[in-house]
Amino acid sequence: MSQLYLLIIMINNLKLIMSQPIPYFASDCSNTTMLGMFANNSHYQTNLNTLFQYLTSNATNRYGYYYATAGIGTNDAVYGNFLCRGDQNSSSCQDCVKGATMTDLPIACPNGKVAIMWYDVCTVRYSNESFFGIFDDEPGCYLWNPKNVTGNVSQFTDIRDDMFIKIANDASRGGSEIKYGTGGVVFTSSVTVYGLAQCTPDLSSSDCMTCLVEIIGYFAISTGSRVLLPSCGARFETYQFFNGNVNVTGQAPMIISPSGNNKRLKIIVIVTAVSGTAILVAIVYFLCRRKARQAKRNNTSLDILEGNPSLDKFEELPLFKFEKLSAATNNFQESNKLGQGGFGPVYKGTLEDGQEVAIKRLSGTSRQGVEEFMNEVLVISKLQHRNLVRLLGCCAERFERMLIYNYMPNKSQDALLFDPQKKGILDWNKRYSIIEGICRGLLYLHRDSRLKIIHRDLKAANILLDENLNPKISDFGMARIFGGTQIEADTARVVGTYGYMPPEYAIEGRFSEKSDVFSFGVLLLEIITGKKTRWFDESSLSLLGYVWKQWNEDNNISLIDPIIAYQGFEAEISKCIHVGLLCVQEYAQDRPDISDVIAKLSASSMAGFQKPKQPGFTQFMRDTSTSTQSHERSSTNDVSITNISGR
Repeated sequence: MSQLYLLIIMINNLKLIMSQPIPYFASDCSNTTMLGMFANNSHYQTNLNTLFQYLTSNATNRYGYYYATAGIGTNDAVYGNFLCRGDQNSSSCQDCVKGATMTDLPIACPNGKVAIMWYDVCTVRYSNESFFGIFDDEPGCYLWNPKNVTGNVSQFTDIRDDMFIKIANDASRGGSEIKYGTGGVVFTSSVTVYGLAQCTPDLSSSDCMTCLVEIIGYFAISTGSRVLLPSCGARFETYQFFNGNVNVTGQAPMIISPSGNNKRLKIIVIVTAVSGTAILVAIVYFLCRRKARQAKRNNTSLDILEGNPSLDKFEELPLFKFEKLSAATNNFQESNKLGQGGFGPVYKGTLEDGQEVAIKRLSGTSRQGVEEFMNEVLVISKLQHRNLVRLLGCCAERFERMLIYNYMPNKSQDALLFDPQKKGILDWNKRYSIIEGICRGLLYLHRDSRLKIIHRDLKAANILLDENLNPKISDFGMARIFGGTQIEADTARVVGTYGYMPPEYAIEGRFSEKSDVFSFGVLLLEIITGKKTRWFDESSLSLLGYVWKQWNEDNNISLIDPIIAYQGFEAEISKCIHVGLLCVQEYAQDRPDISDVIAKLSASSMAGFQKPKQPGFTQFMRDTSTSTQSHERSSTNDVSITNISGR
């Protein structure tokens, strides 16, 4: 009897274990604003439930992918898909999809019209807009193994990346039913690196390759890393983590370790046309200057570029050793800390040759930090302009990610402009010079650099001032590159700072060069008034609302910072107020472009100036930063750190 009792307990425990839900890594509910949510018992909810049934009932198909639409032809249509890992059987695939649709997604993203959820076994996604056949690289989920590489790190990353080029090529050549590839390469006699890459099979071969090549640039320098995007995913480990046979190639040729300044970070940018839009993909490699390896690398690049129209190589960027940066900052002592941002802390350092630098150190708790690091290196490494901060190099060792810039002794614009004790050094001539410098920097980004760049986070804290109070636009972690004739883009993840965001970006996620013009207009009005954008009067008018009210009442003199109000420049300041109001108009099409702004500021009179319309956000908005909603879990054995972010 006791044995039967124990058997019943064991069976019940086994049932309990088998019924445990599969944990998911992360979820993203991109549209959690009122405009992106559905009401309970609505047609959208009914269609979503129907879609979930379609996905669950088709999760046993042999290829592990299914796409469906519920409510097609209506305003409440829901589009969705699932992608199961290529080595999984139909049973595990169905369990994963079932857990997502019946339990996890409704809990993690209640009433959200757009959502994606990542598991080890599958990815499940739905939206109120069709995404079938569309390459989509945001948002993303990043995971990495905290175990460091033992041995030559440069050689490890080189053979890993070479292996992934081959795997990505295999996956991209798959048909319309599955795009999946695996591989392995011997690193040392005791260590083999294994990799897996997969795309949603609705992508074209070129889009699949573009997506997977982009992922390589986001791999961590460790013994394991995984990047999951809506359209593709890839992973590597130093053990075989997937099922099935794998083709393991022999050890790559030994690489002579570089020394001194011979070690560089090189960025290769591929531009490929997808549905009329230029997509920029950054492949980041740690390169050596050995001639034989360079020849091999060039051949690899040609393989990637097959069918692509152009290749642009960014200049080499020096890599700084962690030990030297630690010594330069006295082991990152608190007394050397200049400030703290979303990326992480910024320290003042003095290099061995006496050069003073500012060092941005990625915080271990930064959600978007890895992405910002990669993005900033990509965007600013080639830019050279007197009104842009200059990137001197970077550090990428172990888990350290740091960016090294010229040190700006006067810190940022807000540190002077909003400090009652320091703002006196900013007379009108200096303020006007700062305004002109910001304009020149934006003109370079929007028109004169080889690639059109939208900053997306232009604010007083990101305008640095050198020893002569010359402005330098900084912090390109949120910047986006436009290619070809692209004039605007959309994102499901809004980043930046409220108060400087234009309405179309804060509400709809749509941005363009006119977004930067709006932010510049806010900066211009801050410089004139000496008040922060989050300042508001007793009637809850925002700074923009207050300026608009006083301008309409022909009371410009009340807007001018008292420190500069009686310096004899009232006419020029009034012209700047007018231009500032033109820049912050509610609708993007009403705003001037930056070249027109420069022309108006340098005009001798306001003859012919159009009358500005009411700005966006005239009522006070609480100044807070936005973030992507995420759900994080730790996994076992392989990957233990999760970072979810959009690009």
